[in-house]
Amino acid sequence: MAVEKMAYSIQETSEAIGLHPNTIYNLVKSGKLPSITLGRKILISKLELSKWLAGQSTPPAGTGTAN
Repeated sequence: MAVEKMAYSIQETSEAIGLHPNTIYNLVKSGKLPSITLGRKILISKLELSKWLAGQSTPPAGTGTAN
C-alpha cells in the first residue's frame, strides 16, 4: 500500500507544477512559497502548495470591475 505524501521536495514540486527546480528554489528562498526545512532538506507542504497556487491565479480578461 502506497503512502500519500504530505510534502514534496524541490524536485517533486517542480515536476508536479511544471516549473524548473531553480524557480521553485528561488520562490522558497524569497519567502514567496512557504516551505519547511528539516536538516538540509527543503520540503513544500502539499496543502501550502495548493494554497499558494490558488493565490497565483488571475481573473480572466474582461472580468475586472470598473470604478
